[in-house]
Amino acid sequence: MTQSVLIHCQPSLLNFIKQNHFNWSYSPQHGVNEIDVIVPDVDYNNDDSFIDPDVQLCEHYGIDYSQVNCIELA
Repeated sequence: MTQSVLIHCQPSLLNFIKQNHFNWSYSPQHGVNEIDVIVPDVDYNNDDSFIDPDVQLCEHYGIDYSQVNCIELA
């Protein structure tokens, strides 16, 4: 069973999030100052051990990791 991941992002990513039809909402804690995106988790590719699993996840979905506040299991 695939787990979901919650990515807390900067609101500057909102157009990208909408254009790519991600499941998102404004943060219940931070309102319009943070976008919460829920995506299916992906398997970590150990072949590239220099890439952090969170960075690899964002690269998979095309999300700019520099605009991510934090990532957690949903």
